[in-house]
Amino acid sequence: MFSISSSQAYALVRSGELRAIQVGGRRQWRVELSEIEAYIERAHAAARPHVDTEGTSA
Repeated sequence: MFSISSSQAYALVRSGELRAIQVGGRRQWRVELSEIEAYIERAHAAARPHVDTEGTSA
């Protein structure tokens, strides 16, 4: 969905930026769609101040 590697996705989970649950004996991780959407919203909110200030400096 993000066009990132599994190790990059796992790093997001380990850091706590992306919430996931571990299921099964094969240690697989599952991320709910709502968590992905929440992550995207947080990323947009974090980027918004940078975008707003870039347009005012010139």
